[in-house]
Amino acid sequence: EDHIEATLVLESARRSPLLPMTTLDGVLQLDAVADELVHENFTCDTRDHEDHTFCGIMFDLACETERPVEYIEISSVHVRGALGPMTVWTTPGSFSGKHETEEAWTKVYSETHARSHNELVELRLQSPLRLKPGERLGLYVHSALPGDEGIVYDNCRRSISYHDPQFVVYSGMAHLSYRPFGTSGFWGRPWRPNREFVGRVSYGVRWKMWSPSVHAQFPLGFREAVRTVLMGSRRTESLLYLLQDEIILFTFNKIWWNEWGTQMGASSTGAAAPSAPPAASASSSPYSSPYGHSFFGHPFFFGAGGGSSSGGCGSSSAARGSLASSVRRLLGDSDEEEEEERPAKAQAPAAAAKPAAAPAPAA
Repeated sequence: EDHIEATLVLESARRSPLLPMTTLDGVLQLDAVADELVHENFTCDTRDHEDHTFCGIMFDLACETERPVEYIEISSVHVRGALGPMTVWTTPGSFSGKHETEEAWTKVYSETHARSHNELVELRLQSPLRLKPGERLGLYVHSALPGDEGIVYDNCRRSISYHDPQFVVYSGMAHLSYRPFGTSGFWGRPWRPNREFVGRVSYGVRWKMWSPSVHAQFPLGFREAVRTVLMGSRRTESLLYLLQDEIILFTFNKIWWNEWGTQMGASSTGAAAPSAPPAASASSSPYSSPYGHSFFGHPFFFGAGGGSSSGGCGSSSAARGSLASSVRRLLGDSDEEEEEERPAKAQAPAAAAKPAAAPAPAA
């Protein structure tokens, strides 16, 4: 079953884009992202123990996720304190080793605010800060108000101040100088390590859109749905067989990434995730699947042989081989093979390209 999935989709990630798509005038092109906007907006609130106030806080932000994220965009930070002249700075990678090197930073916010000791005040950045999965940046929030009440921050209680499935806020260091990147403070050295940002970070997520090249980055349920439908489209008795391959792939390209759940890998118990929906039995509905309500296993789509990969489709080594050969051509082999495949699907199927349906199970 793993071999079939690799043949159906994963191997296509190492191939060129689908050849037939170039002849459709862009109508059924598979988009990587819909546009330069974010799909969802989030806010993260860090813990607030009201431990300290002073002039600034430096810390790292990162996009760390297994989910199919194209990028996240950080649009604003929210802080409280006496505030005054506020600036926000950013540096790629991390703030570590750059805390006194102003030329390594870019200013992305500068405004003066009235004091707000109880309510968070939004500092909306001049332009959003974009992070792709695996990327990290340093952020420096500073108040030039003389004294020691500019910004509230906390002692470090753990190395990670906040995390969710795609975004992480790390602990950092506090700054005791009212001059940005100043090297002297009230009591000598102005930097205090092991401190945490207090406030809120607003960010948006742009999710990837499915295509064969990013198939492996999608949740288990989504990958199983793709594989099941592609296998059904190879069976002559299935209504899916009547659809052009491009239409099937285009349809999946427009489906939300978590439509069949968000589980990315094996379960926490260590058991492998099911590789295909189970065949219908007397005790289970033919519409059910391990990922929730689904019609993929119904005979309406797959014929009387059943809809699971352990049924009539791919149950023998010969059927597996012919299915593998057929789908390899579907996912972008040579022009010659593609020309051979299309007439086969439009007319009577070739035995090697389309596995025959298995006999219906005995009553």
